[in-house]
Amino acid sequence: MKKTVLIMLLSIVTLGISSCKKEVFVPNDGIPNQTLLKYVASGDWRLSPDNNTYSVTIPVGEIDRGTFENDNISLMISRGDNDVYDGMPYSDEASGDNYSFDITPGSVTIYYQNKYSVPPARPNLVTRVKIVLTTSSL
Repeated sequence: MKKTVLIMLLSIVTLGISSCKKEVFVPNDGIPNQTLLKYVASGDWRLSPDNNTYSVTIPVGEIDRGTFENDNISLMISRGDNDVYDGMPYSDEASGDNYSFDITPGSVTIYYQNKYSVPPARPNLVTRVKIVLTTSSL
């Protein structure tokens, strides 16, 4: 008798467990992320008064106050527009190249320094900049 009851209980438990189905719902709030491509010509870079840093400011109208305060903004550069992106900030120990950036509402400023050369050589090729705006909520 005990054996029959045990088999029945195990059967019920097995049926109950096998009929469970996990569902994951990902809300779609309709607010897409956005990727922007900007190009910086060699002549756009400006040398700082102390001769240590080249910089360029890129207007980005999509970075309004709400995006600036709430969302993630990341940058990648393709030095020489060669289909290879480096995430920023970027540092290359071998060449001494260092790229960093600042974000303000309406623009992004990129800075270039070289630890082996002061002043650094102006970037002489087109630089492609990928700006990714990742929507978030605060």
